[in-house]
Amino acid sequence: MSRTAANICTMSDFLSGEIDLCSAPEVFMRITQTLDDPMKNIKDTAAIIEQDPSLAARLLKIVNSAFFGFPATIKTVDHAISILGDNEVRMLVMTTSVVEKFSSMPNSILDMREFWAHSLKTALFAKFLADNHPKKRQLASAFISGLLHDIGRLILYTKAPDLSRAAALLVKSSQTSELNAETITFGFNHAQLGGALLEMWKIPDSIQNATTFHHQPELAISDKDEASIIYLANKLTHIDTTSEEAIDTSRLSDDKIWDSIDMPFGIVAPVSDKVNEEFKQTYALFFS
Repeated sequence: MSRTAANICTMSDFLSGEIDLCSAPEVFMRITQTLDDPMKNIKDTAAIIEQDPSLAARLLKIVNSAFFGFPATIKTVDHAISILGDNEVRMLVMTTSVVEKFSSMPNSILDMREFWAHSLKTALFAKFLADNHPKKRQLASAFISGLLHDIGRLILYTKAPDLSRAAALLVKSSQTSELNAETITFGFNHAQLGGALLEMWKIPDSIQNATTFHHQPELAISDKDEASIIYLANKLTHIDTTSEEAIDTSRLSDDKIWDSIDMPFGIVAPVSDKVNEEFKQTYALFFS
């Protein structure tokens, strides 16, 4: 029998060893601890962010962008925190921290610009779909779920680039699905590995579940709506959404997931217009 990762490794093996790679971003953990501490206040949170001038500058840049659309200029970190609220602050700190953490991966392993472009477009589709969902308030983490949905792929390509390429070749040569090829090669897939990483980081369950089941939302026991939205958002990044005609020819409307989340397929065209309009500007904000 050939020796593949499926024969000799487990997910735990992939999530151990390199402490810097698989540990949660330190600033995110510190921010989370402060926000969860009833004895701490906004100034304590701001002080942590201000210790990282790059993070503070990016936070203010994003807060003052069209992404949030606040009418007046926000000049200080503590003012930004007071307006955004705890959940949005966590989202922005996590986003910028994860991007920075994985930005040093060589492009010879994975095209990082292409990876983050796909991740951000998925996040934007997820955000706008969630904004139109009947349970919008329960889907506040959809954007970051979309951004992190493929994080397991980064671990696979970093720790086992040759096997990751072998799995990709298996997809092309045998026309099997990506998840099946990864399971044959590693014994698990990138979605499961990503969910396990976020669980280790103590990221909220909704984001863990959306990551774990973004290819198979019907298997999610909880947070099924969020997993379904990330599934659809991911699908939308792979089709032509520049016109209603192109969207209609994709046959995505046939997917049964639409029925399960109580949303009409007709929402795709206006959502796609917003994503296509905002993508470049948002990419520059988060990844400049």
